[in-house]
Amino acid sequence: MMAALAGTCLGGMTVPVWADDADDENGTNVLEEVIVTATKRATKLMDTPIAISAFTDENLNKLGIKNVKDLNNLVPNMSIMIDVESNAPIITMRGVRSANTTEWGDPAVGVHFDGIYSPRPQGALALMFDIERAEVLRGPQGTLFGRNSTVGSVNVISKKPDFDAVSGKLQVEYGRWNQRSVKAVLNVPVTDTFAVRAAAVIEKRDSNLEGFWDPNQWDQRYLQEMGLKFEPTDSAVGPATNDVNNRSFFYDQLYTPIPVADKSKFYNNINNYALRLSAYWQPTEDFSWLLTGEHYRDDSAGGLNPRDCERIKDRPADVNGGSCTDIWGTEDNFVTYVNIPGKNDMTLNSVRSHLVWGVTEGIQLVYNAGYQSQERAGQIDLDQGFYFWDQMLKWVDTDYDSWSHEVQLQSTGEGKLQWIAGYFNFKEDNAMNGQYHGAMGGVSLWLQPKRTIESEAFFAQGTYELTEKLFLTAGARYTKDVKQDQGGRNYGCWSPECYTDVAWAEVWGYIDWSRPLDEQIENTGAVRANLNALPSDYYDYPNAAFAIDSTNDVKEDWSKVTWRIGLDYDLSDDTMIYGYVANGYKGGGIGDVLIRQSDGERFDTSYDGETVITYELGIKTKAMDGKMNLRANAFYSDYKNQQFTQMTTYDVIDIFEVDPDTGLPVAAQQELRTFLTRNAANSKIMGVELEMEWNAWENGHIGGYVTFMDTDISADYTKRWATEPGQVFKDYDEASQDLTKPWFRNLRGNDLAYSPSFSFTMNISHDFNLENGGRITPFLNVHYESSSYVSIDNTDKWELDPSVLNEGIDLDIYSDKRAAWALANFNLKYTAADDVWFLEAYVNNLTNADVNWWQGYAGTTPVAAKARRTYGMRAGVEF
Repeated sequence: MMAALAGTCLGGMTVPVWADDADDENGTNVLEEVIVTATKRATKLMDTPIAISAFTDENLNKLGIKNVKDLNNLVPNMSIMIDVESNAPIITMRGVRSANTTEWGDPAVGVHFDGIYSPRPQGALALMFDIERAEVLRGPQGTLFGRNSTVGSVNVISKKPDFDAVSGKLQVEYGRWNQRSVKAVLNVPVTDTFAVRAAAVIEKRDSNLEGFWDPNQWDQRYLQEMGLKFEPTDSAVGPATNDVNNRSFFYDQLYTPIPVADKSKFYNNINNYALRLSAYWQPTEDFSWLLTGEHYRDDSAGGLNPRDCERIKDRPADVNGGSCTDIWGTEDNFVTYVNIPGKNDMTLNSVRSHLVWGVTEGIQLVYNAGYQSQERAGQIDLDQGFYFWDQMLKWVDTDYDSWSHEVQLQSTGEGKLQWIAGYFNFKEDNAMNGQYHGAMGGVSLWLQPKRTIESEAFFAQGTYELTEKLFLTAGARYTKDVKQDQGGRNYGCWSPECYTDVAWAEVWGYIDWSRPLDEQIENTGAVRANLNALPSDYYDYPNAAFAIDSTNDVKEDWSKVTWRIGLDYDLSDDTMIYGYVANGYKGGGIGDVLIRQSDGERFDTSYDGETVITYELGIKTKAMDGKMNLRANAFYSDYKNQQFTQMTTYDVIDIFEVDPDTGLPVAAQQELRTFLTRNAANSKIMGVELEMEWNAWENGHIGGYVTFMDTDISADYTKRWATEPGQVFKDYDEASQDLTKPWFRNLRGNDLAYSPSFSFTMNISHDFNLENGGRITPFLNVHYESSSYVSIDNTDKWELDPSVLNEGIDLDIYSDKRAAWALANFNLKYTAADDVWFLEAYVNNLTNADVNWWQGYAGTTPVAAKARRTYGMRAGVEF
C-alpha cells in the first residue's frame, strides 16, 4: 500500500494500462502493473481501495471506442445512451442516472478530461484519441472529484509530450456504410526539458438508415427549400387511421415520398474531426507544466431514434397509426420517413492547464485550470410521420462557456500520513435560443440569454498508516452551488400560420363546425398553405406572432458537506481488502417557469439536491504467480430525494376534439405535460461486482467481469400511468386527476431503470507468434445482460382489473421491460515485428443482434438501437 502512496506525481507520470505482459524472474509472463489517478495521485490499481476500470488507447482502439458513450457494456454496472434531442449522452451507473440533459441538468456520473471537469454532457462526445488511459470510478467520488459524481466518475487522460525522441503514428480505417477515418500523432522533443505533441482525427460515415423525404407531412417548407419536386399520387405511405389524422382532414393531395439521395448528410451519419496540441515543460524535477488545447467539430445530421416495429404492431391503430407496415409498408426498424432534415452543428473548444510545483520537501502544489466553450445549433424531426401532427425540435443557437480552477496541496514522499487539500471553483455561463414546433399544435420558443451556474468547494483527504498493513483514509468536502436565470423568456405563437390544430382553427375562421370536416378539406387546406408559404427560419426569433408565455428570472442555491472514511488492510503482499462509507451529493436545479392555463398560476419547476450514502467492501488480489488479477466488491447505496426526469402533467384544460364517427366537435380535456426533474422518491441499491484479468495460457489472455444487482424504490411515490392513459382506461377523461383511480399507483418496491440483475463481459485473445517476428491476434468480446426496465413504472407490476380497461386493451403491449440481450464483437489483427505496423479486420455486432441501448414505451416506442452488424479494416504505422 505504501508503494502506491509514494507514487510519482501527476505531472511526471507515463503509465501503461493493460499493456503487454512483463516477464517475471522465472521468465513467465505476468500481468503488467496498472497505474491510476483515482486518488489524485499515481497509485497502483491493485493497491487502490476503490472500484476502478481502466483502458489504454490500444484497448479502446481494439474495441472500436471513439468516445465516452462507446464505453457502454465495458464497465461493470454502467450503460450509456444518447438523447438525440439534445445530442447528449446519459450515463447510468449502478442503477442511477440523470435524464436531464438541458443547460440546467447535472449528470449522475461526472466526466473529466485530464482531471478537469467537463460540465456539458455533450462534451463526452468529443473524440477519444491519443490517450494515455480512460479511468472509470464507481461509487461516490464527492470528496476528491466533487460535483455530480454521486455514483461515479469518468476521467479521460490524454498522452502528454515526451522528451525521448521524435515519434509518431498514422492509422486509417474503412468500414461499412462508407465509414472512413484517419488518425495521426506527432511527438517532437524541442529540448531536453520541453516537448510538443500534436494529434488529429477525422471520421466520416454515411447514414445507417433507409431514409425518405415525405411531402405528405404537414410542413413542407424545408423540402421546398431543398429544391425537391413532389410527384402527385393517389396513395402514399402514412398513418392508416383515416378520419382522425391530419392527412385526410386537411388536404386531399398526396405525394410520392422521395428516397434520400445523399446518405452522407442524413440522420445517423458521422462527420466530425478533432485536433489537439499540447506542450510539456519540465525544467526541474520539482516543476512541470502541461498545457493542452483541443478543438472538436461535429457537422453531422444528428441522431434519429428508429421505431420498434415489433413492440407497436398490436397497439390500437388510433394511437399510433397502426403497425409499421400500415404506416410505412415495412417492418424494418431502420426505414424512416421525415420532412425535417437533421442538423447537429456543434463546436467544442477547450484549453487545459496542469501545473505541478514542489514548493518544499514533502509538499507539492498542483494547479489545474480549464476553459471550455460549446456552440451548437441543430434540429430534429420528432415524429417521423408516425403521429397525427408534425413535431420538430430546433436549437437555433446555444453557447456554453465554463471556467474551472482547482488548487491542491499534497504530500509527497513516504511518510505515514499522505494527504491532499484543495479549493475548487467553477463557473458556467449559458445562452440559448430554441423552439418546439408542432405544426398542428403551435410553436413554443424559449430565449435564455444568461443562465449561470457557480460552484465552489473546499476539500481534504488523508491516508494514515496505522500499522505496516492497516491504513485509515478519511476526507471531507464542502460544496456550494448557485444557479440563476436572468432575462429568460418563453414565447407562444398564437397566429393562424403556426397554431393550427382543429380547435384553434375555428377561432381563425377556417372551420365551419356545423359540417363534418371531411366535407370542407378545401377550407382547412388554407391553414397548411399559410404555413408552407413561410421561410423555414420564420419562427427562429420572436416576431409579431409571438407573445410572452412566462418569465424565468429565478435564483436558487444549495450546499452540502460530503465525506468519506475507509480502511484497507494488506493480507499479504498480493492481497488487499478494503471497506469504506461515503456519501455523495448532487445539487438541485431550476427550470423554465410554467404558467397553468387553467388558473394562471405559476408552476414551480425547481427541485432539491439528492444525496446518497454508500457502504462498500472489496478485495483485490494477485494470483497464480502474478498471472491473474482478481477484484471483487459488494456495495449498498441508500438514496434520498432522488432526482427523476420524466413526463409530468402540470395542468388540465378544456378543449374540443373531433368525433371520428361524425367529424363534429365534442368537449374533452387535455393534459398539458412536459419533461420535468423532480425529487420523486428514495431508493436502495445493492450489488456485487467481480473483475478479472488472467494470462490463462502461454500467449493467451482472458478478462472480463460479472455483476449482480438489486434495486428498488424504497419510499412511497404515487405516479400516473404514462402510456396513453386515455386509450387504456375507461372514464379517464372524466376523472384524470383522481388519485384513487386505477391509473395512479404507488411505485414503492419497483426496480430502477436500466438496472439488470445480472450481466457479464468476457474478452479472449491469443497471440500466434510467427517466424518473421510478427504475430496474429484474434480477439473476441462478448457481453450479456438480463432483462431490465426502461423506466421506474414497471408496468407489468400494475395488477389491474380488466373491467377498468377499454375494450381490447392488452397491457403487455405497453410493457416498459427491455428483454435480455447479448452482443459479440470480433477482431483479427496482424502486427509486424517490433510493432512498426499493423493490419486489423473487425466485425462489431457479430450476430447482427437487435439491441436497444434505450427504448421508449409510450406512443410509437422509439429505440436507440445498436447499429446492425458493422465491419471494416484498420491499418497503422508507427515510427
